[in-house]
Amino acid sequence: MTKIKAILFDLDGTLIDSVTDLTNSINFTLAELSLPVHTTEEIRGFVGDGVQKLIKRSLGHSHMDKFAEAFALFMAHYGKHCTDNTVLYPGVAEILPELTEQYSLAVLTNKSKKFSLKILHTLGIDSYFKEVLGGDSLPTKKPDPAGIFLLADKWGLDPGKEMIMVGDHATDIEVGQRAGCKTVFIEGGIGIKRDLAPNLVIHSMTELPDLLERL
Repeated sequence: MTKIKAILFDLDGTLIDSVTDLTNSINFTLAELSLPVHTTEEIRGFVGDGVQKLIKRSLGHSHMDKFAEAFALFMAHYGKHCTDNTVLYPGVAEILPELTEQYSLAVLTNKSKKFSLKILHTLGIDSYFKEVLGGDSLPTKKPDPAGIFLLADKWGLDPGKEMIMVGDHATDIEVGQRAGCKTVFIEGGIGIKRDLAPNLVIHSMTELPDLLERL
């Protein structure tokens, strides 16, 4: 069997717990528009498909006319506060140095690239990733597999044999499946599997190195 050579990570719910900062920025935006705010758990359920979907879900269908204003308010506030409370999940800081010695690592997220880079830098893990692709890096977002194919071409790898996608959301499973690469789902993040079946399931990032050795 061909050895895995690259690991692609989702960001929110996989490497970082960002729900508090997302909640604060969404609720700031809603309050500025004199709209009802949401609980943290409600906003957790809105995360996973990019900032525009997050804002639209938070607004609800009856307030979609305020989307443009809400988007501007959110982007300005989150840009200033995206690292206030965001932290790494347990095990992430410990395993990344080990993984980067054996694999090419990348972040493939639907979060805006500028926010992703700021968070990765602030949390001290940006140097471990050869590439960071955000939701605005390409014309399409996950689950479109364009990001995986771009990295595969750039690194000269076969997605079906040499790359693996790690995430906590159905979007991450689908993007991996559409690219033909294996998928690892992390339980306990922000997202859910929906009706999709990943190749492997783990409950902590600390399980990943041993799992990869067995593939």
